[in-house]
Amino acid sequence: MKLFNLLFAFILLLAITAYSQKAAPIRIAVLPFQNMDGLIERNIWSYQLQDTIYDMLLAEDPNKESYYLVPIDSIEILLADMNIDPTNPQYPSDMWKAVDMLKAEQVVTGNFDFHGGKFLINAYIYDTEMRLPLTRHQARDIFKDPDSIMEAAPLIIKRLLPGLKKK
Repeated sequence: MKLFNLLFAFILLLAITAYSQKAAPIRIAVLPFQNMDGLIERNIWSYQLQDTIYDMLLAEDPNKESYYLVPIDSIEILLADMNIDPTNPQYPSDMWKAVDMLKAEQVVTGNFDFHGGKFLINAYIYDTEMRLPLTRHQARDIFKDPDSIMEAAPLIIKRLLPGLKKK
């Protein structure tokens, strides 16, 4: 009986330890999308895509079980302080300075361009350690009319979300 109680106490302690060491959620920064054509009047889409993707990701995991989203206000303040602009051709390299300061483990961002009367939108999850997009979880070649560009957001979430869930 004493051996049984000792074994039971050991298993209980092991279970409590395993439960308390639950993996922390992944820290994710959703950055503004890069405006590839550089026309200033289209800059609004950089931030609207960022906001919409952020809100949809937040709605997918409101309890922060799989991931923690860095608040957009923090990202915008840091980008402004560092003078990092998504219309600048150097944005893809400059953004890593901000990502390092935000201590994000993954980054969700993308780009868009305007061709033939349609927006071409791409979105990626970047691994911050390698600074490369995850190959399995990308939303590429999404074409949308100018009046329906935000309809791309659910498609982006559908393709990226599996890469953001805890393994």
